[in-house]
Amino acid sequence: MYNTTQDTALFSGRLVFPWLQFLLFTVITGSLLASGGRSNETTDQIFLLLRANAATPSAPPPYRVVNHTDGLYQAEYGFLNFNNDRLALTFALPESDLTDYLQGYGYFEQELEDLNLWQQQALDDAYNYAVKNRLGQNDLNQMGEKIQQEYAEKFETFLNERGFRFLDENLLVADIPSIVSRNVRKLQPVALDLARIAEERGYGAYEIVSAALALVQTSLAYEEIPLDVAGRQTGGVAPPLEALAQGKGDCDSKTALLASILLNWEQIRLVGVGVPGHYLMGVMRQPGKGEAYVEYEGNPYVLIEPAGPAWLPPGHVGPTTIELLNSGNALMLEPFDVM
Repeated sequence: MYNTTQDTALFSGRLVFPWLQFLLFTVITGSLLASGGRSNETTDQIFLLLRANAATPSAPPPYRVVNHTDGLYQAEYGFLNFNNDRLALTFALPESDLTDYLQGYGYFEQELEDLNLWQQQALDDAYNYAVKNRLGQNDLNQMGEKIQQEYAEKFETFLNERGFRFLDENLLVADIPSIVSRNVRKLQPVALDLARIAEERGYGAYEIVSAALALVQTSLAYEEIPLDVAGRQTGGVAPPLEALAQGKGDCDSKTALLASILLNWEQIRLVGVGVPGHYLMGVMRQPGKGEAYVEYEGNPYVLIEPAGPAWLPPGHVGPTTIELLNSGNALMLEPFDVM
């Protein structure tokens, strides 16, 4: 079950180097604070274009402007922090980079068929070897069992590497903690720029977490992710860079994106919170008065609702989520960590 109650704890952090090609964070009423990117001619040209766009927001926050032209994903996100600071994020990623990235997520049925063909070929080879060398049935059975065990290991490893796990023997689900851990370093540019804004604006831990939450919650559209996208089995989740490039995601996808940003701060501790049909997260700190929280390993985790579109600060969740939390169903709490 979850609880409500008082106070706030601060997080300190370490921030490292950008991974994305070009990314800007700005305070709309102020000057450009940070940027990150590779230094080549094409990148510089796009970088300057995006910087000019960032200086003139497209609309009052929250808003999103997402374009996919000439092999490039470009997005501008405007949002309002919970202290009423108006912030904007401008992002661009080549389509080829996103395509390469997505090869690590989801799977195509042909890839599973290839694994089945490998197993069948190995069993045929074992049978032919047994006949050629006049081996007994027991020897053939042992070889078959070994091949089947190797197939099972290959099958599970393949799915784990593509962002899935088995909750039980027959239930395959998207592995949100694994997806988060694989993307923390890829979302370092967002965290880096948030840290620079924090220094400029005098933000503490609450404002930093809140800014990242407001970005994901209100600037990215809430949209269910199809289980099948152009033949790729997604598990119903868009991994963080895809969600950021396309400006949309469901509760799982938005939670994974937000967690991947926040875990760039060394002292932040997060848990995923699963309830039937919904997913959110908690951040470890003492809850303030009236804030909703869960307990994990004896520590309170203040609930955060990344799904949106409601503008809900840390410690506050939507009425539907409250109903789910109070439904009596067991919560699935799973820690997020860095790979």
